[in-house]
Parts: sequence; structure tokens; C-alpha cells
Amino acid sequence: MKKFQRIGALIVIILLLSMYLVLFVAAISGSEKMQPLFRVTLGMTIALPILLYVFILFLRMAQNKKTTLEDPETQDDDESVSR
Repeated sequence: MKKFQRIGALIVIILLLSMYLVLFVAAISGSEKMQPLFRVTLGMTIALPILLYVFILFLRMAQNKKTTLEDPETQDDDESVSR
């Protein structure tokens, strides 16, 4: 699980850095498409970490469901403990 989290985080970091590099080069060159490119980069700066978080959340849920289905006797009885 940790391996998938690290790989996902590394991919997001590489994507963000490459987008910033493209944005920087476009800004220096004075490209006409600078404003839409800036908007896309700003949106992806917000969206990519959120998508990574959702992906990791679904992996955790799938892993918990898999362990519950494999061994139903080891389920936590939190409700009975708190009563």
C-alpha cells in the first residue's frame, strides 16, 4: 500500500513540475496562449492532489474490504466494546 502511495505521489510531483516548467517557458517566450495555459495549470495544481487523495482513499477501502471478506472472524467489535 505504501508503495502505491509513494508512486502516486511521485507521479503527481513530476506532473506538477513539468506543468510549471511549460508555463514558465511559455511566459518567457510571450506566447499568446499564456492565459489559458495558466488557468489549466492552476486548475491541475488543485485537482491532481485531490485526485491522488481520492485514489489512495479507494485503495484503503478496497484493502479493508478484501481483508474483511477473507477473514470475517477478525472484524472489530467496536460497538460492543463501547457499550
